[in-house]
Amino acid sequence: MAFTYLKQTWFFFKMNLLAIIKIQLPFIIILNIIGTIVLGSLDGERSEIDPSVMMLSLVSLLFLPLYWGATIAYLNSVVEDRPLTAFQALQLSLSRWGSMFLTYFISGAGIVLGLMCFIIPGLYLTVRWSFADYHCMLEKSSPVEAMKDSWDTTREYFWDLLTGLVCLFVLITGANVAVSWLFSTMGIDSIVVRSLQDIFFGFLNCLFMIYGFRVFCVMREAQNQD
Repeated sequence: MAFTYLKQTWFFFKMNLLAIIKIQLPFIIILNIIGTIVLGSLDGERSEIDPSVMMLSLVSLLFLPLYWGATIAYLNSVVEDRPLTAFQALQLSLSRWGSMFLTYFISGAGIVLGLMCFIIPGLYLTVRWSFADYHCMLEKSSPVEAMKDSWDTTREYFWDLLTGLVCLFVLITGANVAVSWLFSTMGIDSIVVRSLQDIFFGFLNCLFMIYGFRVFCVMREAQNQD
């Protein structure tokens, strides 16, 4: 079923591309500009521990719940045949920003710790908490409730989620590496080109969300039939 969901993910992405661009791209561009300025001013040998890098990560985390939450709200409105505008989706997301921020922060910290423990625990947690932001945004659950609900509702769909998310990771990362190699062999190396590449592939990360939401909808439909 994972490959069927991947095809549906791509179709949904194409059909709603303009709206998703309106929601996500302005934030991705802003974060990219800030990142380019901050990282460009650092000493390469100490950039990983520079406070500016930590601040950049915090700024990214502050923006993430806003435009990802808005995307979730928009996806759900399309499924319910009541499409929101980008502005309306962002308004809804803003009202849930605090809970979404804590959900991403707590689950992200757990996943990072899991990845540090031989990677596999981190992958497992990534899948089991992959519904948390949907529960938080759409069902107005608290962060802890959203993570608990995700843990319960992803059990039956673990392999579909893992297979699809890994496929997307391999495709997107592989394409990014291939483009970098192509530019390198062509002697193309400028801040503008690297920034455009980062923005493009950063935007493609929304495919992870769309795929997860597709499986979430399958789970929700199965629950409604019970």
